[in-house]
Amino acid sequence: MLYAHVWIVVESGVSMESQALLSAPLSLLQRRMWHLCTAYPGTASPIVVIANRITEPLDVPAFTAAVDALADRHDALRTTFAIDADGPRQVIAPPGGLDTEHADVSAHADPEASARALVAELAGALLDLDGGTLVRSLLIRLGPDDHVWCLAVHHLLADGESAMVLQRDLAALYRGTPLPEPPIGYAAFAAEQCAAGDGGADLRWWAEHLRGVPPLDLPTDLPRPPVKTTRAEQVDLRVDAAAADALDAFARAHRTTPFMALLTALLAVLARRSGQRDFCVGTPVSGRLLEETEEAVGLFSNMIALRADLSGDPDPAELLARVRAEVIAGLARQAVPFGQVVAAVAPPEDRSRTQLFQVIFSLHTQTAGGAPGLRWAPFGQAAPQILHDLVLDAWRGPQGLDLTLRYDTGLFTAGTAAAIVGEVADLVRAMPGAAGRSMFGVRHG
Repeated sequence: MLYAHVWIVVESGVSMESQALLSAPLSLLQRRMWHLCTAYPGTASPIVVIANRITEPLDVPAFTAAVDALADRHDALRTTFAIDADGPRQVIAPPGGLDTEHADVSAHADPEASARALVAELAGALLDLDGGTLVRSLLIRLGPDDHVWCLAVHHLLADGESAMVLQRDLAALYRGTPLPEPPIGYAAFAAEQCAAGDGGADLRWWAEHLRGVPPLDLPTDLPRPPVKTTRAEQVDLRVDAAAADALDAFARAHRTTPFMALLTALLAVLARRSGQRDFCVGTPVSGRLLEETEEAVGLFSNMIALRADLSGDPDPAELLARVRAEVIAGLARQAVPFGQVVAAVAPPEDRSRTQLFQVIFSLHTQTAGGAPGLRWAPFGQAAPQILHDLVLDAWRGPQGLDLTLRYDTGLFTAGTAAAIVGEVADLVRAMPGAAGRSMFGVRHG
């Protein structure tokens, strides 16, 4: 049995039979997220947001009952945190549903704008980690057959894969489609991860591989404050389908993936701007390495630090080969929680920067939005708060490659952010035809 060492205790004075609150340790992944949430003060919390527009007749009582059932199915939606002498711990409430707030903007001059404002407010909330509400459900009525449902969950309790699970399960519960037995609860996963040991040879590899890596010191438009802030905005750019297809073909020809090719372009831009040839970029991994976690809700996603080697004067193929080797080595050891890696590397204390890497890159492969049985579509909302200096997200679709760069407004202006993402796009277009040329010779514009 995988989860044999579950440490879940009933709060004092109440029996298990009475459906009391349960207490569990934070997972190692949650400990790292807790550090990020408390070490770098911000005006909002890192939140996983589902916002979908439902354009069909909606049985509102049945829908809110489905939301209740969703919370009863997944203990992460019933979790808060308590802090005692030993630090934070999870507190899981018994099944009891989840209140859905209701708002009717159908009589407003611009119902869609009003709905977007409400979703943005929910997504940008600063939540109370010490026993406060960390999950909110909001149903907005724009018209007779037009609603927006928004679920905001603190990132300590959910990740991107969790959002996909929640959408599928809600659609099934609303339509009355049978679901399998509930997946393993997150509290059980947390207890097992804490008992799993120290990471062994993989942790030792990370500690040696990342030892001495310098922080990425990009030129900034504003002085770096002594304590990192989380203020952010974003810029968006699309690379057309022809250029994206050419990059995909270039990656296949070199036995790599589009992720590796895009990361190569980003590393070259960061190296040109910083003058550095050695630094790290972070990338998230799903962390769902066990079958028992595939349909669970919780913070399973991990981070790995990919160390760039831009020494010499590599051409695109050479740098891509280095990136390929680094990504393969990192993914082979992705099970080690990033917090353990940071502790093992022990970088110098610097509250003005996040540890080990200051830039994150993600290529998203999931399709956002609805699920079978419910006619809904994503209701776009921007929640650009970030804990790092830059976060580059990429989405590959039939129209091409969409790039979104979120940037710390305490460091960079909109013009600089637009220039950075523009340089990445230029390299995406140039790399397939730049064999034998230096990665630092392809200039922006």
